Amino acid sequence: MIPVQLVTGFLGAGKTTYMNRLLKATDERLLLIVNELGSVNIDEQLIVNMDQEQIELSNGCICCSIQNDLSKTFYQLASRGESFDRIVIETTGVADPAPIIQTIYYDDYLRSRFKLTAILTVVDASQMDRELFIEGIHQIAYADVILLNKVDLVSEAELGRAHGRIRELNPTVRVIETEQTVGAYELLENTFQLSRIDERLLGELTAGHTSVSTLRAITITTDVPLNRERVTRYVREVLMHYEQDVYRLKAIVRIEGESSKFVVQATNQLMGATFANEPSDDTRSVFVWIGKELDREALERGMKACEVNER
Repeated sequence: MIPVQLVTGFLGAGKTTYMNRLLKATDERLLLIVNELGSVNIDEQLIVNMDQEQIELSNGCICCSIQNDLSKTFYQLASRGESFDRIVIETTGVADPAPIIQTIYYDDYLRSRFKLTAILTVVDASQMDRELFIEGIHQIAYADVILLNKVDLVSEAELGRAHGRIRELNPTVRVIETEQTVGAYELLENTFQLSRIDERLLGELTAGHTSVSTLRAITITTDVPLNRERVTRYVREVLMHYEQDVYRLKAIVRIEGESSKFVVQATNQLMGATFANEPSDDTRSVFVWIGKELDREALERGMKACEVNER
């Protein structure tokens, strides 16, 4: 399967700088997909030739524009049988990541040929005090890694507020501080894995919720062991009830009779679950739901119904 990396970011956050660094540094044969013809955010010196369908880059990579539906673009790529090491989708600054995620995962044919490996969002540290537009909120909520860029241009207090705002929107996301998108990370990291989760970060969260506009991040916990089948049913029922309004779920669950934690992740209607590799002495289960207008009491009742009454 061909890996697919999604790169999103606010207008002016530094997404173009990231893309330039990526194109110059990688030895992989990339296919770069951009939102529309005429909005190719790459330095002019990288472009050698351009026509209506694609742009040939000086490093040997190919760039094409999404002129129609993204699904059609992926089908065309699959039918051509071209070999790429990776596909990078660069969205505009006002794009919602959800349709791209759905395009790959809700189509059996495409899911067998393409694999989403990262959702990376570039955020301007100096802009986090301002009211975010809805697409910007979505970009943070769906991300599994955030480059908090331009940290050299803000004070310690402003940087702290930026981290706080991100945690309100996505308490479990990995945040990397960068200057000109340079920081402690690999340009082509594989971070979007439904079977992998930051147990330490989740374990540090306490019950509560934050709200930004209609979006909520709700953390619920319990010290009572849970039934695996009930947990799976509970998560699926919540995803079905809220349809497109649950952006992310991350959970580490203590299952009755198991020494390792049960790791559950979901985005939209897509769910993945597996046991962690290492045993854990932690008796808590932690669920972090991120979505629009979520009902905390209903989520707590659903989790409570998963508890196993110890005798």
